[in-house]
Amino acid sequence: MLLGILICDYFVLPAMGSLIEHRLAGVFLQDLTFSLLLLTGVVSLTRYKAIQMIFAIIVVFIITARWGRLLFGLTWLVGWEISLSCVTSVAFGAVVLGHVYREGPMTGHRIQGAIAAYLLFAMAFSLAHFLVEYIMPGSFQFQGGPLRVDNQSWKIFYYYSITTLTTLGYGDITPVHPIARILAMVESLVGQLYPAILIARLVTLHAQTPRPRKDK
Repeated sequence: MLLGILICDYFVLPAMGSLIEHRLAGVFLQDLTFSLLLLTGVVSLTRYKAIQMIFAIIVVFIITARWGRLLFGLTWLVGWEISLSCVTSVAFGAVVLGHVYREGPMTGHRIQGAIAAYLLFAMAFSLAHFLVEYIMPGSFQFQGGPLRVDNQSWKIFYYYSITTLTTLGYGDITPVHPIARILAMVESLVGQLYPAILIARLVTLHAQTPRPRKDK
């Protein structure tokens, strides 16, 4: 479920948002999906009750801030919302990897979990990039001109994060501030090492896992 919501949030909703005639309806749908993503992440913490309680409180604040700025225009909450969302995405990714590598047979669900963690880390980096631009405007150069930072402009960094994580680097968004460049370098390293080491290892273990024999 977590992987499905991540794929929807990254690839499906942005395309739908550009097709929906009323912009507010598209924003509402994307914020609803992001809220479901956070709640699904909290559910994944069921083995860690104390941590689950802490992040449940954080998620409630994030969702409240997100809907508060959508419904009441409370844009001053953007910085806090993005910061906590970034930390929460990293935490959820780490927890999912913990589930992936715990003892037990290597199944296809574990590979799906590793992919979900990969996308969660991409989300964390996208939020970190936006936070840098939000705090220090001009940290990134955009081919179409300066970015007008508002409560929806962070979505452009979804695209930037994926192209950096996969080291495509189309060049339409360029980090110019030292902190932005360091983040880009770290993300590109993660993007190279994660599939080559973690996911490849999981696929190998899955292929080597003996399958139960079916009686004739």
